[in-house]
Amino acid sequence: MAERFTRTMAAEVKLVENKAITYTFTIGFVVALVIGVASAFIPAIILPYLTSLLVLAGIIIGFFNIHPNEAKDYVVLVTALVIVTSLTKNILGSIHVVGPYLESVLSSILAFILPSVVIVAVRAILNLAKN
Repeated sequence: MAERFTRTMAAEVKLVENKAITYTFTIGFVVALVIGVASAFIPAIILPYLTSLLVLAGIIIGFFNIHPNEAKDYVVLVTALVIVTSLTKNILGSIHVVGPYLESVLSSILAFILPSVVIVAVRAILNLAKN
């Protein structure tokens, strides 16, 4: 009886943990969007600290949110995002009114996602080397 209770509790804790990590990614992405849109109104002295928080959140996501069998897809998709962002950076800046906001949003999203993809890629390489 006690063993079954322990297994049930462990399963519930794992479920709550998985939901928390999923929410962390969603919250980080939304915060990156908000910082990107509001960067024109955020004081210049505070912006580096907010960006550092995005990078820290990305590191946490890289360690805990991306499962090893999702690593390949995640790295490919983020690489595509980085390529598209780097190719469109000059184009977005030339768009009147919303261009600077779009650039800032993409930069904030990259500040959040790039650390996670580095962690995921290194973990994938280590897993390949192990096998």
